[in-house]
This record gives sequence, structure tokens and C-alpha cells, in this order.
Amino acid sequence: MRIGLVGLGDIAQKAYLPLICRHPAITPVLCTRDPQRLKQLSAQYRVGKSYTDYAALLQSAPDAVMIHASTESHYRLATAALERGIAVFVDKPLSYQLEECEGVIEFALARDLPLFCGFNRRYAPLYQEALATAPFNIHYQKNRHALPAAPRQFVYDDFIHVLDFVRHAGVAPGQNFHVLANQQKGLLANVQVSWQGAGAVFTAAMNRLCGRTFERLDYSGENQSWHIENLRQGIHCLGGKSHELNFGDWQDTLFKRGFVDMLEAFLLQVREGAANQDYLQGVLDSHRMCEQVLRALPK
Repeated sequence: MRIGLVGLGDIAQKAYLPLICRHPAITPVLCTRDPQRLKQLSAQYRVGKSYTDYAALLQSAPDAVMIHASTESHYRLATAALERGIAVFVDKPLSYQLEECEGVIEFALARDLPLFCGFNRRYAPLYQEALATAPFNIHYQKNRHALPAAPRQFVYDDFIHVLDFVRHAGVAPGQNFHVLANQQKGLLANVQVSWQGAGAVFTAAMNRLCGRTFERLDYSGENQSWHIENLRQGIHCLGGKSHELNFGDWQDTLFKRGFVDMLEAFLLQVREGAANQDYLQGVLDSHRMCEQVLRALPK
């Protein structure tokens, strides 16, 4: 399967290049406008074919493209690939603009082509047992140190991970949606969103003025709970007792963080060769939640 990686910045180099280039079913093709970076990474990963021109990559008819370029370019790059009948993976978000998110999803559905968004936390191994259990209460927080940001970038670039996971594990909020936030000098520093549905209470939170960078999932089913930090260690509590959740030393970070299983989920959609309507509805709901948060912030 020939897959083009588009945009070879920090995230692509840390997460996707190592994963794609060692996958036995994938022939990677690299694409970036930076010729020096293209030459260096092609040599490092022994990639035989590469492009500085995205149109030329599409002309070569890969089975799929994985887009890791700037968020502002996601809509344009994804639409161009779909127009040529090529399956698309987009590193979240699909766009900073909800109208573009809706548009690219509608286009993928109309063309019946796979469109996938990089929400790796859905696939984190330590989260799977909890996800198989009906939730009673979910509180998910993802925090950073000394990093307030412009509200749209804060929400769409980062907080979307938290919103998507909680919605994916539970239900979308509809109008039952409460937002609390702190801003400093026009920058968003802290946000907490809560809602109810399907007999459960859900909270998604992010503090960008935290004492340290960390994330924590507290997920309760009926009379049992999971408490997991940084996707890699935690405890499962049941019957008044708890046992540790962790990984062996040999497990690599990309597996722990869900990237390995997320890639397999994308490859399955590529092999099936069709748009997954239920999946795309969930992706759209998560982007709509981002816009709900922004609209609820004090002006």
C-alpha cells in the first residue's frame, strides 16, 4: 500500500514517520516543500520516492495520503486528494473553521471515500477496558505548563483531543453544555466543559497554566473506576480493591499512546475503500463541540 506523508514537521517526525516506515504493509512516499528536509529524511528512512510538489504526489496515485502540514492547509490538501479519489488521513483538526470541517466531511461522504482524523487517544491501550464499560462519570483533563494560547488554537489544536475522547466514550452534549473558562490578556488559559446524557455525567478540562504538563482520565462505570495518567500508568478499582495498570519496559511510546492501533484503524478503512458514515459523524460532532466552546467564551 503506497501512502504519501505530507508535511514532515515535528509531529510527523516524532510519531508518524517511524510508524509508517517500519510497517510491513506500507510503502511510504514523502512530500514536503523543503528539499533539504526531504533529502535528509528520505535517506534516514530509506524512502525511495519523494516529492516537493503535492500535485505531483497526487498525480502518482497513492492509495492514501496522511496530512501533517499546517492546520490552515488541511482543508485544501484533503479536498485536493479526495477530488482525485484518494483516501485521506488528517492530523487533527480537520480545520480551524467549522464550515470547512463540515465541507470536507460532506465531500468525502458524497464521493464515498475514506476520511480519517488523528484522534489517537481513542485507541490508547490502557483506555480500552474502560471504553468497553458503560460510563457513569467521566472526568478527563489534559494540562500544560505556562502555555496559554489564542482561544481558537487552544481549542481546535489541543482541547479537541479531550472533547473528542469524552464524547466518543459517552454521548455528544447537544444543548446541555456548560462552559467555564479563564482568559488572560486575550489568551485562553483554562477551560472546563460539562454535560449530561445517557445516565452519565461528563467533564472535559484543560489548564494551560498548570504546575506541570500531564493528563489524567478518571472513568467510572457502575461500582468500578479507572484512573490513568499520561496514557501509560494507572489503577483499576473494583470491589473495594485496586490493581495497577502499566506496560512492560519493552513497549514503545507510540503503542502506549494509541498511534499503532489508530494507524491500523485507518488502514482498515483504506482497504474497505469507502466512507464510514458513523465514524465521520463522530468526527464532525467533536469539531462542532469545539465551536460550541468558543461561542460560549466571554467576549
